[in-house]
Order: sequence, then C-alpha cells, then structure tokens
Amino acid sequence: MFENKDISGKNILVTDDEPINTRILAKSLEKIGHKTASAYSGKECIEKAERSMPDLILLDIRMPFMSGIEVCRALKKGERTKDIPVIFVTADTDDSTLKEAFESGGTDFVCKPVNMIELLARVNSVLLQQELIKKHVEDEKLKGTLEMAGAVCHELNQPLQYISGASQLLLMELSKDDPRHEKVIRIKQNVDRMGDITHKLMGITSFKRRDYVNGTMIFDIDKSSSKKTNQ
Repeated sequence: MFENKDISGKNILVTDDEPINTRILAKSLEKIGHKTASAYSGKECIEKAERSMPDLILLDIRMPFMSGIEVCRALKKGERTKDIPVIFVTADTDDSTLKEAFESGGTDFVCKPVNMIELLARVNSVLLQQELIKKHVEDEKLKGTLEMAGAVCHELNQPLQYISGASQLLLMELSKDDPRHEKVIRIKQNVDRMGDITHKLMGITSFKRRDYVNGTMIFDIDKSSSKKTNQ
C-alpha cells in the first residue's frame, strides 16, 4: 500500500533564530532517518532553500528582520521554491496569525513548545502528501505520453501494413534466385518489426525505463506492462 511507503531520508530545512530550537528539532528528525540543514534567519532560509531545494521547511514565525510569514511569501513567489511545503512552528496561535500564515502559503503548523510526537506526525503527513502529489503528476505525464504514442502508432499502422502487404506480393513475383528477393525479405522483416513495436506501444499501461546514451533514459518497451489485447 502507498500509505506504508518509507518516506525517511528526506531533506528538511529547519529555520529558527534560536540555535537551541533548531538543534532540538534537527536531532528529532535525524533520529527517524531524515537529513537536516539549519537556518537562523529568514534571509538565510530563502538562500538555502533556493540552493539546496529541501523536501520540507520547518519555519518559525517570530524572527527578527523578516518574519516566517514574510519568508513563506517570498518562497512561494520563487519559481524554484514555490512547491516546497512549509510547516510553521509558532507560539502565536491566535486566529489572525494562523490565517495570515496559511494565506502566505503554509501547509500546516505546530505549536510551541513543540510536542515531538505531534511534530513528527505532521512532518510525515506532509511528506506523504508530497509523495502522492508527485505520483499523481507522474501518472498524468505517463497518461499524456501513452495517449500521444497511441495516436502516432494508429497513424503508422496503415502505411506499415500496406508496405508489408506490398512486400509480400513482390516476394511472390520474384524468384529466389533474383538478387532483389533477399532485399525485399529484409524490408518486410523490418516493417513487420516496426508493426510489432507500434502494437506493443499501443498496449502499454505502465512503463519501465532503461539507460540509453549520455545519461538519458528511454522506455524499455519489452519490460513495460501491457494490457491484454485480442489477437
């Protein structure tokens, strides 16, 4: 089940102007397998987020010079950082502050003094939500790719069938001693192979990738999952 997916090993940026607070939070997160980095001001948080692209940011609201809410607004405006989830860690839980925090783009909040069980539960919940979002995006990309491949294959099938049939007729007219006979056989074999590839592509429901050249990845047609089709 996806709910039981291991989400440890994520990169979490802990931001608080009090170093003791960042250390406590970081150690608790590291104990359950996450990797952490610390920032001690809003400016440092933005700089580190843009540079390292963490999976999650824990962000204190009350900080000098630049509040956590201002930091969150800046992150959400950044092209690189806009999708990083933010959990506010705050002693200010009045309605107006929380309203402003969520309107700035915050995903969740934890009250100070921090209850570690609650914090870790909320962190895991947000990280799992991000994994679900990523999976949905990947599924949508796959759907679009397969639909496009299906349309291309549909357009290719008719000319491929024509070439295969014409090759077969030509073979029937040529004697085996004719030097063109072997060439036509090769043409038909390659056209039929192309037909098999389009048939496989049209049936793919999920895919696996393999290394190609220069670090690029391509579909592994033979190892991808195909739907059952009537022959």
